[in-house]
Amino acid sequence: MRVTWGKAMTRFPAGALIDKLLFSAMLVGVLLAAFAALRYVELSNQLAENPAAQIRESGEAVQVDDAEAGYSLMSADIERRRQVAEQYNMMIIGGLGLALLGLGWLGSDIARSRRGKNPAKATNPSES
Repeated sequence: MRVTWGKAMTRFPAGALIDKLLFSAMLVGVLLAAFAALRYVELSNQLAENPAAQIRESGEAVQVDDAEAGYSLMSADIERRRQVAEQYNMMIIGGLGLALLGLGWLGSDIARSRRGKNPAKATNPSES
């Protein structure tokens, strides 16, 4: 059995593949930015309820009477530090999402402008 490559077997156009990749980059960018924004807001709400964060914002000194209260305040401060670090990470992820969105948009715009110039040259070769 012999396989022939004729008009029936066409290749997937490279322009469509590039368009799909760029659209995927934009979609992933939007999703990353939305996820990071929602998680950042959620962490801000958790920080507002954290007793160690409330004490830190007020700037007052705290007198701890027993070891159990000290341990609970210490664990609240460890949780506050984890939440603040995760907030910073969400800012980075959101920025990465916005960068992907921008690069996908820019690449799509460049690909569209190049595609717009090529058919004009191909259809009107006598004008050059």
